[in-house]
Amino acid sequence: MLGCSGTSYSGAVIVILLHATVINSEVLDETLTLRPLHNKLVHANFKSIVQSSPHTPAIGHYNLFPKALGEILHKYNVQELELSLTQGNWRYSQWGIPPDGAATPSGAAILVLFSSNTNDVQAQWKGLVNSLSGLICASLNFVDETVTTIPKYTFYPRGAFSVDKPFNNSFLRYANLPQENVCTENLTPWKKLLPCVGKAGLSSLLNPKPLYSSHYHSLSLVVRPECDQTDCSTRSLSLTQSLSVVLEHTAKHFTLKSLFHSTISQACHIARHSKILVESPSDGPLSLSLNPPGDDTLQKESTAISTYVSIVNLNMKATYHQEPVYRTPPAPVIHFQRYLTGYGQEYGSIVCEITNSEEEHLQLVYTEYIPWFLRLYLHTLSIRSGEMKITPVKMSYSPGLERKKPYLLELLLNIPANATTVIQFDVDKLFLKWTEYNPDASLGFYTPAAIITVMLPDAPPDAAIQTLKDNYSIVRFYTEKLLVLLPTPDFSMPYNVICLACTVVALAFGSFHNLTTKTLVRETEPPQSWLQKFKKFLGMNVDKTEVTKLNEGSGDGADDIDYDNADDIDYDNADDLIE
Repeated sequence: MLGCSGTSYSGAVIVILLHATVINSEVLDETLTLRPLHNKLVHANFKSIVQSSPHTPAIGHYNLFPKALGEILHKYNVQELELSLTQGNWRYSQWGIPPDGAATPSGAAILVLFSSNTNDVQAQWKGLVNSLSGLICASLNFVDETVTTIPKYTFYPRGAFSVDKPFNNSFLRYANLPQENVCTENLTPWKKLLPCVGKAGLSSLLNPKPLYSSHYHSLSLVVRPECDQTDCSTRSLSLTQSLSVVLEHTAKHFTLKSLFHSTISQACHIARHSKILVESPSDGPLSLSLNPPGDDTLQKESTAISTYVSIVNLNMKATYHQEPVYRTPPAPVIHFQRYLTGYGQEYGSIVCEITNSEEEHLQLVYTEYIPWFLRLYLHTLSIRSGEMKITPVKMSYSPGLERKKPYLLELLLNIPANATTVIQFDVDKLFLKWTEYNPDASLGFYTPAAIITVMLPDAPPDAAIQTLKDNYSIVRFYTEKLLVLLPTPDFSMPYNVICLACTVVALAFGSFHNLTTKTLVRETEPPQSWLQKFKKFLGMNVDKTEVTKLNEGSGDGADDIDYDNADDIDYDNADDLIE
């Protein structure tokens, strides 16, 4: 008996110590990075990073990590999660290569890696997207098998994972809803997941009005396990909430208040670090003069990074050294353009032009994610650079099925230096059922953005999703979404038919109703009195109203006349009597 009591007591102590370890291991860091762009634009990137114990979702004892999200991750056995809601397109040719996670595909995108011990991945995927739909107030419940893909070369685990178990892409799921709109109903639940709930610290700057009147904005939620040390002997569960927005200003300078319409009134005291970073070139048209100057300034190659630690009531003013003018910025190392060709509403082609400005060839993975209503013909695939035909190093193709699954095409390519590579293939536009069209059927249908994962030399360190040897980094780009006009029936015809049929029925019903319910009576003239006859004999007009009154007052007209006194009538005044 004593042994049992001792065992239960020691087990309780272990659980309590494990809870205390989880609570003490959670830390919060938040940063706001401001970077000037050409044409009087500023890129603001907010990040909130919570480092927690990997046992937090399993134990169920939460401190800084949001409980609502942790319970979902534990229930559906999620190892890594990337969720983004984006409005607009990141313009790489004008704004350059952004930091990692700042540029995401338009609409709603979700990437999930389930644990290797998951039995029914498809059932877990369906439950996960429905739970996240309610958590973030987005239309993720429309994610089903018709928009779900399983990429082979495009995505891979970015967090800490066991080397003994090779990566199996069957536990990976990716979906994109390009038509999803982003508004304040998504921002509010996203801010509630922050430890300071948007009431204090840097998150208090995130006001809806400046954010949703910007050129581009993106909300993202990333959960993945990470190594605390180099040998990865200990791990932590990392939650990164980021908001990327491109704001516009009209003067030669900008301040925090002019960009976000507010300042920070109080600090987030549970945060380990709260910093504002201002990154600008050391010289040139985008160089800045800061007032007050940063608490710390770091010169990194040709970029000056100023750090502000004291952020309460800070209204930092940044002034350009040169008068900002509208200009075309230099093209980045790699830029691309994707568009739809063809005529009519039945046939067409999808074309993507990728330009490599480097002096060496680049290796990349090009991923096309085509909805089922565009029938892709693989035999028409053409990859050319000028007159030279390019053969893919590797290719993965998953054919689509109407109303059941999308098409997925992944190409591993080596594109030549200082040249433009054109990727093209033909598609057919299917004729949908009338119940499958959107309410605004004439607008068309959106196709998801293509994904370009390229290995770049000397890429910005914060833009790389993975750093390799010899100063090479892997950077991911997203093209713009396409608007496709499908064969559309004349939805106004039912309205015209209803109006015409109702008009005919109304006219016919009214005529038949009158004929069947009313009695036709022939109109007869009332009897004329002797006075009316006398007036008619004289050629005078007859007042029908007066005659009617006389007839009504006299009955038959002859019974009430005193013929004995007829001689007393003054016929000379007959006209006065008539009037």
